[in-house]
Amino acid sequence: MAKQKTRTKATSKTKTAPPTHQVDGTVESIGAHGQLITSIENGALVDAGQDESVSVKFADHLTVGVYPEDHGQPDATLVASLGQSGFLEIEIVGISISEMLGIKAGVPVSVTW
Repeated sequence: MAKQKTRTKATSKTKTAPPTHQVDGTVESIGAHGQLITSIENGALVDAGQDESVSVKFADHLTVGVYPEDHGQPDATLVASLGQSGFLEIEIVGISISEMLGIKAGVPVSVTW
């Protein structure tokens, strides 16, 4: 009697945990440098980090991490930061995000981590 070969599939037991926090708001205004100023207060994002586990979605766009105001990111980088305004701000460093992407006040913003 011939032995049958047994095949096993390698499966990953690592699962990505679903986000446990979500804060929703809107773009409230456009700043002097073309940055988006949202309705999400900086204090609501104290526990959000600067890594890929944090996503900031607005319109059809996405960036990761919430950085301090003095983030030091290079020009042309899409960044969400705790703004001087006291609210989450989204910018393309050195470029008017409002003009570049056509984003206006009223656009939904969602931060998850």
